[in-house]
Amino acid sequence: MTADTRTVIAALTGATREITSAEVSDKRGVPHEPGFYAWWVKAGALAGVPPCPHPREDRWDLLYVGIGPARSSSTQTLRTRVLGNHLGGNIGSSTFRLSLAALLLEKLELHPTQRGKKAHLAPPENHRISARQRENLRLTWAVHPQPWRIEGAVISTLGPPLNLTGNRRHPFHQTMSQARRELRARAADPR
Repeated sequence: MTADTRTVIAALTGATREITSAEVSDKRGVPHEPGFYAWWVKAGALAGVPPCPHPREDRWDLLYVGIGPARSSSTQTLRTRVLGNHLGGNIGSSTFRLSLAALLLEKLELHPTQRGKKAHLAPPENHRISARQRENLRLTWAVHPQPWRIEGAVISTLGPPLNLTGNRRHPFHQTMSQARRELRARAADPR
C-alpha cells in the first residue's frame, strides 16, 4: 500500500462530520478540490446492509466511498460531487443515491421513472432520500490531486458495501447489484 493510499484511508476513517457541517462554505466544509469522500450510516439504519464499523466511532458504519473527479478531464470537485450530485441531485446523476433509492424503494414508497437511459425520481421522492441522508448519514473526506489513480486500492482496503466497481468480492455485491437492477426495471416499466 502506498503512502498516498494510507493517508487517504486515515482521513476517511477519521472523525465523521454531520452533513450540515460539510455544507458550510468556509474551509471547514467539503472543499472545492479533488479527492475522496466516504458516506457513513448510523448502525442499523439501513436494514440488510452488512456492518462495516468505523474504527473509532462504533455508532457509524461505512456505506460508500467515492471520488471527485473521476478523471483528469473532469471539472468536478469533492464539493460538487458530494453536495451537488449525492445530496442534491437525482438518482440518475449519483450512483450513491441510486443505491440508496434501490435499498429504500419500498420503505420510502419510491416510484422511479426513466429519463433517457437513466432512472429518475420526482422531486418529492428525491427530497425523501435527502431527508433520510440528513437524518442518518455522516461524511469524511480526503483531498488528493488524482484520486482515480488510487481509487481501487482505497475501495479494496475499506470494503464499503454499496460500492460495486472494484468491490466484486464484497458479500453484499450481489444483493446491491440485484436491488439496483430491480429499481431500473421498475423505472423502465412503471406500472
